[in-house]
Amino acid sequence: MRISIFTIGTQGDARPFAALGHRFRASGHDVIIVTDDRHRALVEHAGVEHVAVEADFAELMAHAQASMDGGNQLKVGRAVARAMTDWAPRWAEQAMEATQNADLVLGSGCGTVLGGSVAEKRGLPFVQAQFMPLTPSRYIPPLWPAPRRTLPGTANLALSHALRVAMWRTMAGPAQAIRKELELPLFPWRGPWYGVAHRVRRSPILYAFSRHLQAQPPDWPDEDAAVVGFWSLDQAEEWTPPAALRDFLSAGAPPIYVGFGSMLTGDTASLTQLVLEAVRKSGHRAIIATGWGALQPAEMAPDDDLLFIDHAPHDWLFSRVSLAVHHGGAGTTAAAARAGLPQVVVPFVADQFFWAWRLRTIGLNPALLDRRTMTAANLAKAISRADDERTRAAAQQLGMLMREEDGLANAIEALERWGILPPACVETVRARSSRV
Repeated sequence: MRISIFTIGTQGDARPFAALGHRFRASGHDVIIVTDDRHRALVEHAGVEHVAVEADFAELMAHAQASMDGGNQLKVGRAVARAMTDWAPRWAEQAMEATQNADLVLGSGCGTVLGGSVAEKRGLPFVQAQFMPLTPSRYIPPLWPAPRRTLPGTANLALSHALRVAMWRTMAGPAQAIRKELELPLFPWRGPWYGVAHRVRRSPILYAFSRHLQAQPPDWPDEDAAVVGFWSLDQAEEWTPPAALRDFLSAGAPPIYVGFGSMLTGDTASLTQLVLEAVRKSGHRAIIATGWGALQPAEMAPDDDLLFIDHAPHDWLFSRVSLAVHHGGAGTTAAAARAGLPQVVVPFVADQFFWAWRLRTIGLNPALLDRRTMTAANLAKAISRADDERTRAAAQQLGMLMREEDGLANAIEALERWGILPPACVETVRARSSRV
């Protein structure tokens, strides 16, 4: 089969699909990944064909940073929606070109409506792939805000539906623009999940997170959703660390990691100083990853206990540190959990609040921190609490379970079970997992 995958966003959105695309190819399928040009090298390095779509999420995140700093998630959504509405006409054209010979379309995140709409236009099967629990459930609270106490099942369900509609109303502009360009019926006011059209064209969802981190709830029917496990593009064996990083790691006890990935803030210097003060208060050595720019190298006296880096593959680095302080993105959360690390989560936007809550619930994240009011003392205390024996033991146990999980093979098995992919030899697929 020829499979077209639509994923639009940060590297955290593209990297899991590079892994999935590689596994699809190992199973005998042709694959293209439709994403912005920033991720071309990542996709092609995984041996998958790349097709560019017009988008620059680094620039988009920069425009949305004021809303993120203010904590208003709907404003963030509106900023993203305005940019995506401008891109939508070109997206529709590029999507049609990218699916000319396709047999199956997958879509995720901001690429969900685009992939689903072009599949509808071409009469192709469509599957969603998501990295956060989006299907309303009595057993899972809404993604945002993180609940401070356990809610009744009816409240979880009602709030999740309400949040879904609110998010749709925020993001409806680009979605409807794509539908117009493709000359498809517009979605209802409440969104594509409600009404006759949805019942006729409902698409199953691959949930690419670990059941050990968030189990599939009993009110998600197996024919509609499958929690299959995280998709990891491992690079540890092929990546060569710079000398400064190698020397720092060998110079003392395993450091902690601090990094906020693709997140940005309007006051990078203040956040960096807060992090540095917290690290010093905690008494740890630290590697600080600047990522897309939420943190920056600080002007300070030489300090043998601190090292700033741009980035490093998580599967390589996280096996060499003792604890991870991060933003709660699904990919970083998965990599840290798989490495058996205690975690301190400082969420910025969207599902990061959910993963912060979920890690707190299972005992791996000691505090629900609010970035807007967080102090160096708060962060240092959370680091110290995460470094205790009980939290470390829980993290190591979860890591063992997740390392035994093959989310890529599980995803292919689910697609075969649903009759979307032709049956293949599962043992052969799993045997090739070490190559990804």
